[in-house]
Amino acid sequence: MAELLTIPQVFALLQLAPDGRARATVTRTQLGTAGGVLADLALRGAITLSKDRVVIASGTPTGDQVLDTALAWIASDPPRSAKWWVRQLGKRTLHDGVVAQLVQRGVLTAEQHRTLLVFTTTRHPERDGLPRAQARQAVDEVLAGRAAPSSYVAAVIGLLDATDTLRSEFGRVDKRFLRSVVQGDWVAPAVRQVLADINASAAMTAGVLASSTAATTAGSN
Repeated sequence: MAELLTIPQVFALLQLAPDGRARATVTRTQLGTAGGVLADLALRGAITLSKDRVVIASGTPTGDQVLDTALAWIASDPPRSAKWWVRQLGKRTLHDGVVAQLVQRGVLTAEQHRTLLVFTTTRHPERDGLPRAQARQAVDEVLAGRAAPSSYVAAVIGLLDATDTLRSEFGRVDKRFLRSVVQGDWVAPAVRQVLADINASAAMTAGVLASSTAATTAGSN
């Protein structure tokens, strides 16, 4: 793949259908994008993981506005875990910035849609299909065993797997083979941990609400 797009740009692009419809939940897309930012900075040598904490390595600006914004945030904070940074960066507007970059590069376009005659949403259909085709081909080649994974492609695959969007896009993949591809990656596991925490919290909340409703119903009888 011509690695002209950043890792978060490729991840965000693969989360959109060619017609601009989202293929994953907002939460998964935002957290995956946050993980992509960390992975890209790590591959550039700007950050590294030390004793389970993300720390500044070279700290050299990348020239990419989204990456450099995240790098400045990391530099201004004490060392935190990768999981902590995935959650924090996922809460910010990094994903919107990444999509805006894809629009500026002519990969996507922006279309306004009005629903119920009141609410306006923006959809981002594909304008140039080549970057998506290149990304998909690179991932396909690795998953089919026809090419060795570069660190760049391995990071993309790890993020797709962590956000449960790999199988829907590329079909079933042997887990043992997948582990060999993403071996040494510390970003994707952090994304997976955050999503697991969110799912556990949602399940707990649902359980509490169900118990509360049941108690209220029983008390009224």
